[in-house]
Parts: sequence; C-alpha cells; structure tokens
Amino acid sequence: MPQSDKTPEGRLARGLAFGGTAARMGGAYLKYAARKPFVRAEDRERERRSMSEKSAEVLFGGLCRLKGTALKIAQMLSLELDIFPPEIRCELEKSYTDVPPMNRAMARKVLVNAYGERPEDVFASFDSQAFAAASLGQVHRAVGHDGGQYALKIQYPTIRRTITDDIRLLRGLLRPFAERKALEPTIVEIETRFMEETDYLAEAGNARFFRDNLNLDNVRTPLVYEDLCTDRVLCMSFMEGKTLNHWLEDDPSQEARDTVARRLDDIFLKSFYGLHCIHADPNPGNYIVADDLTVGLVDFGCVKRFTPEFVACYQRLPQIITQGDKEEYFDALRSMDLVNSDLDQATKESIYECAYAFGVWLGRLFDDEYFDFGRETGYIGEGKEIMRAMFRHRKHFTMNPDLVFLDRTRYGLMRIYEQLKCRISLRNPYECPGISPGTKE
Repeated sequence: MPQSDKTPEGRLARGLAFGGTAARMGGAYLKYAARKPFVRAEDRERERRSMSEKSAEVLFGGLCRLKGTALKIAQMLSLELDIFPPEIRCELEKSYTDVPPMNRAMARKVLVNAYGERPEDVFASFDSQAFAAASLGQVHRAVGHDGGQYALKIQYPTIRRTITDDIRLLRGLLRPFAERKALEPTIVEIETRFMEETDYLAEAGNARFFRDNLNLDNVRTPLVYEDLCTDRVLCMSFMEGKTLNHWLEDDPSQEARDTVARRLDDIFLKSFYGLHCIHADPNPGNYIVADDLTVGLVDFGCVKRFTPEFVACYQRLPQIITQGDKEEYFDALRSMDLVNSDLDQATKESIYECAYAFGVWLGRLFDDEYFDFGRETGYIGEGKEIMRAMFRHRKHFTMNPDLVFLDRTRYGLMRIYEQLKCRISLRNPYECPGISPGTKE
C-alpha cells in the first residue's frame, strides 16, 4: 500500500479538501456530459461506467486523505446505501482495511510518544509496515519478548480534532434543511461514538467485555495486553485469518459461506439479547475468517449498550404487529421514544399500514426454516421501498439514538448476508416464540 501524506487539520483545511474532491468529481461528470451527445448509443454505457470509475477513484483518494469522520461516513455509505453505482461502492469498500497508511516514521513517532522508548526496545520485533489501515488508525504486527504475536493498532495523529471539525462541517451542510433539528440527536450520537472510537483504553475495555462474556463456539475474540495499551495505542493478540471481504475474493463454497453467516448471526443475537451490548460496526473488515471457518471479531471502538427495557420493547414489536393490536403497537413506540405523543387517528392508521408492510417483509426471513439470500436477490431492495414509504411520516417520529446504531448493525449484517449469497436459518428463540435456546443450530 502506498503511504499517505499528512491528514488535513482544521475546519478550513478540511473544508477545502472536501471542496477540492467535489470539484474534481464534478469535472469528471461535466466532461462526460459534454461528450455524451456525440457518443454512439451503443457506447454510452461504457462511457458512463468509465466516468463512474474515475469519480470513484477521486472520491476514495479524497476520503483517504481526510481519514477520520469522512472515511467513517464513506464506510456507512458503502454498507448502508445503494445510491451509488457499483463502481463507486466497490471503491468505497476499500475503506474497510485498505486505506493508504501513514508513513513509517510517523507511526514510529506515535509509538515512541506512547511508550517513551523505541518499539525495538519494547518488542522483540516490530514490523513497521502496516498490514491493515482504516479510518482512524492502522495495524502493525509485533512479537513480544515472550514470543507472543501481537496486533498493534496505532491511531493517526490529530484524528480527534478532525472529528470535531468534520461534525461542524456536517452541521453547516445540513443548516438549510428543515429536518436538521430532528437529525441533531443522530449527529450527537454519531459524534459521541466516533469520539469513543478514538479512546483506545475504552476500546480495550470493550474488547475485554466481549472476550469475557460472548463465549460462543467458533467465535474468537482477541486478548488485550493491558500494560502495552495507551489512549493512542492498542495491543491485542494477533488473529490468524483473512478479513471477510478478502476471504470472499477466494470464492469460498456455499457451505463455507452459510457457516460464516450463521456465526455472524450468532454474534449479533447473543450480544443484543444476551448481553444488551452490540459490536456496532458491521464492516466486513472487522470479521476475520480462519481456515477452519472460525470467525474472529476485531475493532471494538464502536460498541453500543442498551437498557433491558429497550431490548424487551424491541423484541416485542414484531409480535405486536403480527397480532394486529394497533394501540399496543403505538404504546410500544412511545415507550421507546420513537413517535410523537399527539398523533391523530388518520396518521396512526397510515403509519400502522407501513409498519404492517414492514413486518410482513421482515417476517419472510422467518417463514421457512432457511432464507436464501442468493436466490432472494431483491429482498433488501423491497425493504428499502417500504422504509421510503415510512419516511414520508418522518415528522411524526422522534429519533431515538439507540436505534441509529442498532439499525445500522442489523442492516449491515443483512448486506453481508447478501454479499455472501448465504442460505441461513434466522429463526431464533428471541424473536420467534416456540424456538428453545440451542435449537437454532
């Protein structure tokens, strides 16, 4: 991987970088638009694809230079939205693990500042070449004096300040929109989670929590080396395997893809319903698949905790919709702070109609013992159409920040199942009454 230049700092510098990237993308489109009338009809699709690919390269290059919040938002866009053509989504997916790392001298400087001595003095060996790099930091291999294999996550310098600058930019961009006040809780939640992700001591605590409590067969969590962790450097056991996105490039068998998907589903269900705490960054780069198909969970910076009351309400919603009890449905929404308290009857009927359609769509996952994401290629697209219909009622909803990362995680997992083209049983004892714990496998 080529190494990146210094990350722009300050509102003005980052605003100019944003603007420069947008201008270059706009230039590519204008060039395409000027040529389009003179291009033969049979060549137009090739020209459009070429324009998209060039724009994707510009976008990815600009986001990689900015790092931080800009790149995290790129990951969200590639995971959660289908507004971009495949060429751009493919380029954005590189942000999971393949961002150009900072140069070696800068990485060493961060370590010296953190430990007070050279990495060669702290470890038996240290690889100055990062083997993975993402939005907030990059990861190096090291070997301890006891022979232990370490993954050393090093935070990019000044990244905390860029988050604050980018959130200010985002608020400025949203100022003309009428819904900006409704979005404010979401922005606050995103900023809070991003800032938490830059506290590596907090991340070490999250990793310990999952290692102590997840306890699932065929799922691995790293061991944290406390005495080698600081707020900018995280030292954990090295995890063998390939990131999910790179593992998929090897064209694994259907059975292997089904197995991995089932393990990802187990991680979510145990975390949310059992621990009331989820790993809320369903980025394919955060799942390490080994040769024996065990799944390693990494990057515990974005973790979301829930109250037992919220989890209980969330669990009841599908059953309430299925039973058709509208008043109980709205009571549940109000108890989760999801809707305004003064809805008239006509609005309630309209919202419930959308909710029922959503419930029917979601219920298809559980109708049969197995759901085939490889065959049901339009399933997620259908869900998006229903959500767009629901979005028309957005002024009646209040944004509960707990839902932001929960929805992101569930939707991100479904996108991964779609990429895996897996055949999976999603029936589970938490959401499907009558299924006893342990019967899912």
